[in-house]
Amino acid sequence: MNNKNEFSGSNYEMLKCIWMASGVIEYKLCDKKFDCESCPFDEVIRNFSSDDKHTSCGVPNVINIVLNKLENIKYDDQIIYLRNNLIARQILPNTYYLGVNPVLISYLDNVGMMMECGAGKNISSGQTVMNFFGEWGTISLSAPMNFFIYDKVNNPADDPMKSKWFAIIGSISQEISAGKLDHTEWDLLHQKSIKIIKEIKTSYPKVGPTMQDGGIRIKYLHQLLGNDKYREILNSLIL
Repeated sequence: MNNKNEFSGSNYEMLKCIWMASGVIEYKLCDKKFDCESCPFDEVIRNFSSDDKHTSCGVPNVINIVLNKLENIKYDDQIIYLRNNLIARQILPNTYYLGVNPVLISYLDNVGMMMECGAGKNISSGQTVMNFFGEWGTISLSAPMNFFIYDKVNNPADDPMKSKWFAIIGSISQEISAGKLDHTEWDLLHQKSIKIIKEIKTSYPKVGPTMQDGGIRIKYLHQLLGNDKYREILNSLIL
């Protein structure tokens, strides 16, 4: 009986929406398989940024939101995990969606995005594909293999985190294999990302909703860490 109760409790904990798990709201179970980027409820909560009731989440909740996202990411056999935190999903033979690894997306906040190359362009391994930017600065993702861009999936400037897919590309299987992370390498990246945010959690005191000097209200991770440290962490996740 005890084992059954423990199992049920574990399942319940795993179903908690990240906003419930981080203490921002009292009750909400996830019904979107933790695909926060396309969740209407997540969008509504974020749109309340002008309401002190929702923005005064302080240091612990800013960190917990990232941690809960990371802990709920699971390896997906339908996704091809590429180096430099890019991902792909096959549509047709030699044709793929191109996107960004959810591990990196979990850390990105207050962000804009710009693709360096448009449709009809050949991309060489090592060439910059996209830049993410914000108040904290800029990071770049480069191609881990050669490919051709057929088209963009959407306009990333409108809402860069709405979808993890940004383009449709063509590439032969040998090139995809050359740029691919295996399951063990993905596990190491995932574990590293969780370790980093847990270390941040233990390093910062549980202060109120503003920085320790009583100044800027903490809504984003980069405000807590400082721009240089935040960029350093993002770049450390780009393998």
